[in-house]
Amino acid sequence: MFVVATFVSLVNCEVSRGSEIDDARKFFRTGDYQACEKLARTQVERGVWNEFWPRTLIETLMVVGKYDEAVTVFEKATERFRDNIRLRLIGVQCYRYTNAESKADQQLEFIDSILVKTQLRFISTKDLVPLGEFFLQRGEDPKEVLRICFDQAIKSDPKSVEAYLATARMALSKSDSKVASQALSKAVLLDESDPEVFYLLSKAWNNSDPEKATDYLKRSLDINENYIPSLLLLAESKMSNEDYTNAEVVLKQIEKVNPKLPKLWALRAAIAHLQGRYEEEGKFRRKGLEPWSLNPEVDYTIGTQLSNHYRFEESVVYQRRALVMDEKFIPAVSQLSQDILRLGNTDEGWKLVDEARTKDPYDVTVFNLKQLQSQLEKFTMIEVPGFVIRMDPREERIYGKDVVNILSEARAVLTKKYEVELEEPIFVEIFPKQKEFAIRTLGLPGGQGLLGVCFGRLITANSPAALTVDYNWKAVLWHEYCHVVTLQKTKNKMPRWLSEGISVHEERLKNKTWGQSMDPVFREMILGDDFVPISQLSGAFLRPSSPMQLQFAYFESSLAVDFWVETYGMPALLRLLEDLAVGMPTEEALKRAPGTLELLDKDFREYARSKAQAYAPKVDFTRPKQPQTLLDNTEPVSSNSESYWNLREKCALLIRGKKWDEALVEAEKLKSIFPEDASADGVYALLATIYRSRGDLALEREACVALVERTSDARDTLSRLIELDEKQEDWESLERWCELLHEIQPLSSDLQSMRAKVAEKLNKPQTALDALVACLELNPTDRSDVHFRLATAFNSLGEKAKSKRHVLMALEESPRYVEALELFAALVENEASNPESISSETDRSEPPKIEDGSSQSKPPEEQSK
Repeated sequence: MFVVATFVSLVNCEVSRGSEIDDARKFFRTGDYQACEKLARTQVERGVWNEFWPRTLIETLMVVGKYDEAVTVFEKATERFRDNIRLRLIGVQCYRYTNAESKADQQLEFIDSILVKTQLRFISTKDLVPLGEFFLQRGEDPKEVLRICFDQAIKSDPKSVEAYLATARMALSKSDSKVASQALSKAVLLDESDPEVFYLLSKAWNNSDPEKATDYLKRSLDINENYIPSLLLLAESKMSNEDYTNAEVVLKQIEKVNPKLPKLWALRAAIAHLQGRYEEEGKFRRKGLEPWSLNPEVDYTIGTQLSNHYRFEESVVYQRRALVMDEKFIPAVSQLSQDILRLGNTDEGWKLVDEARTKDPYDVTVFNLKQLQSQLEKFTMIEVPGFVIRMDPREERIYGKDVVNILSEARAVLTKKYEVELEEPIFVEIFPKQKEFAIRTLGLPGGQGLLGVCFGRLITANSPAALTVDYNWKAVLWHEYCHVVTLQKTKNKMPRWLSEGISVHEERLKNKTWGQSMDPVFREMILGDDFVPISQLSGAFLRPSSPMQLQFAYFESSLAVDFWVETYGMPALLRLLEDLAVGMPTEEALKRAPGTLELLDKDFREYARSKAQAYAPKVDFTRPKQPQTLLDNTEPVSSNSESYWNLREKCALLIRGKKWDEALVEAEKLKSIFPEDASADGVYALLATIYRSRGDLALEREACVALVERTSDARDTLSRLIELDEKQEDWESLERWCELLHEIQPLSSDLQSMRAKVAEKLNKPQTALDALVACLELNPTDRSDVHFRLATAFNSLGEKAKSKRHVLMALEESPRYVEALELFAALVENEASNPESISSETDRSEPPKIEDGSSQSKPPEEQSK
């Protein structure tokens, strides 16, 4: 009986202990750290022989900032669990956060001695994960750590959530979101109660799918509202949004959990810097370094936040400080290299990329940058006053001259208007592949919605070859150069909405079809729930719910600039930029003209609503309550409303039903009430479709012209106009359409061929020559014809050597080309009578010198010489 009773007692005891362990885990995961600490402390004081209890107590004490107590518990625990690798690793952090760096190093040395003593023969499977984490701290090969430790742990126990999380943490530390998300997809199936799983998922998806990342972050905080990593991520998101008030609310919540957390004070220091509170910034930084004075993460975090707000020079200072504390801290090396590259210092930047690559060959961001460097070395470099432009060699020969001209014009206009002397040259890099643009801009693939980005002295842009969407590349460069002007004038100390708003504002002043303008959708959004006050406008750019929301953010920001200039004047706008430049907090600078932010928001709302209501005031913009349908191929079913949306939808339905006469009636009605419609699929696009189907080419052309006069990226419409006007031999109109289409897609062989033909008809040999050089780069079907036409153009310009070279190339392709033979004979006769006319010229077939006197672009091999 006694044996049985003892056995039953032992079983009950084990069940009880198992239940207590489950309770402790639940307390820890749900953020009830006080209950977790109390339970774990009780078990430790009772002397329960299970390393889980001292480990849990130490981890809980570290979370709440009781670092000294954690050290005491750790030292007592190691007396009983001397060779426990997991415990020793926690001890490293305990000692570091009590400024005992030498003791932290001793823990790593002790683990090493354990491995030497046992030669890994007695390492259990439960120690594989902490062993892998130790190897990573020691700088071992991550692939080998994954293979030997984490993968082996999963093989031994396929349900090991700990191993999947360790894999994800390692992958994210190397910027490898793909491997991290794969590991986490398995972890979440095994355990949906761990806030870390969803926190890591949020980080893994942050770049590629912000909406999904936000959802995962919310799920993490639903499990544990006090989970510090997720709260820090939320605070950083608020900071990116320039919502410093709510970021501080989150930081206060963190402070209640752990008032000593270094990263908490680092983020506060970054906010203070961004708001111009530099004395507080220093105070917060010192507070962050109190637990561990050589903690590189503090300065790295401050610098990274400044870099996120385009304060690259300040970030460089902080990253260098972090590396003084720990020269092997790879995140700081990587961030420093990117910041320096964004400042235009490519020599030092690429050296740092090499250094980071040597120290950590597995960091994805560094690997991508290194790959990009080899591509950039192949680019052609154009050096002109104020600029160093790098382009793909082929694209440079097609439209490089036009890039120089638009940027030079922007420089002349905008620097004078904004009264600024720039730090030059400005570096401009135009990428033929979107992935290369993203890596140069973001460090990682992504950024599919971006056309160009400006960092102050560096502009990166997609070329027309990089994207499948139609856009006006000249407008993009004008927009980005305006950023150069405003960012440098304010020393990068301006809110995003103001920078974007001024750029779009200047686009419209340059060309009324550029930038975002009021339209029925934007009107509806202003009068509805989508309107955002000026004080919150920067947040509209962070994570828009749709592409349309992002476009609206650009438009509303430009409307805010219109409001500012119309209400307070251009001098007030310049004064605002100057106030920001000297470090005045944004809120204070914005209040100077109106008096209060509340009044500014109120007045802007009234201004925006008045603009929206004044836009086509006689038009009914009521949306149809139900979609219209076409019954029995007869008439559309609708509410008989004469609203813009009803008429447009009815017209589109009739077009789909090929009811051209009825569709024309509705389209003409739509035009009569709203002739200002500039929508790509609005009234003029509908009219062009109807007239073309009816065979009325004159009216079709009229509708097409109306459309291209209202938009800057109507590629298909311009192509149609070229087709129509070529038949009529309307060369002046064709010249206009070709130049407009050249601003959208210069890499079209058909376009360049037509440009050359039109220029020849109008006796403009320089334009013809530019277009024909472009044709050669675009693999024309009849190369001999292109070479002959080039020879003719060069001959007209008096460049006999180049003319002779191209006529010979035409004859090489087609030896019996009669016109080419005649031109060749004429050139030979001219050479015989005037030999110096040939020998005095440079015999090369490169594009002619740019008309504004700037230097000719150099091929890569000549640059190196």
